[in-house]
Amino acid sequence: MKNRAIEYPHPVLNEFTNDFVNCAFDLSIGSHSDTGNSIDIELSYSLTGLGIQSLISQGLAKVFIRVVCYRTSFRKVFEMNNEDITVISLPKKNVTDSIDIIASIVATQNINNYCLPEFNQDYFGGYPGFKLRKGDIIANEPGLTIKLNTILEKNMAGVVFINSNSAITEPKVYFASVEETDPSLTDYITISLPDSEYKNYAKLSTKKHLKNVLARFLQGALVFPAITEAVARLRREEELEEDPDCHYRGTIWAESLYNALNKMGIEELATCNQSDFEIANKLLGDVVGDSINTLMQKMIDWSTIQQEDEAL
Repeated sequence: MKNRAIEYPHPVLNEFTNDFVNCAFDLSIGSHSDTGNSIDIELSYSLTGLGIQSLISQGLAKVFIRVVCYRTSFRKVFEMNNEDITVISLPKKNVTDSIDIIASIVATQNINNYCLPEFNQDYFGGYPGFKLRKGDIIANEPGLTIKLNTILEKNMAGVVFINSNSAITEPKVYFASVEETDPSLTDYITISLPDSEYKNYAKLSTKKHLKNVLARFLQGALVFPAITEAVARLRREEELEEDPDCHYRGTIWAESLYNALNKMGIEELATCNQSDFEIANKLLGDVVGDSINTLMQKMIDWSTIQQEDEAL
């Protein structure tokens, strides 16, 4: 069964109900930075549904985001810009560990005859209208969580960074060497995604109803190939008799991998008979098996939900 955490006395657009037909409300992360004394995050929302869009354009409803840090009890509400990017700034001293961001569309005044053409007619076909009070929820979405050890997502013991780059049209991966002079690329493996792909990645990895089952699949799709190539580069560096142009050993990512390899009983990659693929999979705790199994479980869950909806 679907998780319907909150029941409302009127139709609400969200992920967990069928109150609206062919409508959607979603929150996305754009660029972000955690320099200085604040954490700045760009957010935008997408809304499909002419009825609610009309309420917003008339000023009868507004979009708000609620930011919560459960470790520090920080709570703050921000109003979002309509059809534009909203930048929120959070003082670093007031938040720690992670923050939760939830978006809602709220009535700004009493509405005595709340009736939209997008209402599910199977549910509300003969109902003349609902009475909304100022502050009532019209739409909400599941929310997302951002880890604050860094704004950039970290995987594989913190050696792989995944970020967005508006200047590229296809994914890029960079392996820092000890010769690197660019501070933004020093010591780590960096995977850069085009903005559109990063927004989808951020959504899949932070949405509460998705991330718990798709985290390993995302690691399999992004981190696993990077770690496989990282193992290959370290192996080639060991095998080269002449001094290589790039020295990877000595960087944080290379030393972290070597520490993990030593725990697996692998002291030298050059003499190891296991393939780069096999080693990378073990380093990530059998991410291949986990990603396949978790994706299958998610597909089963979606299929079950669809059958429940069709039975209604």
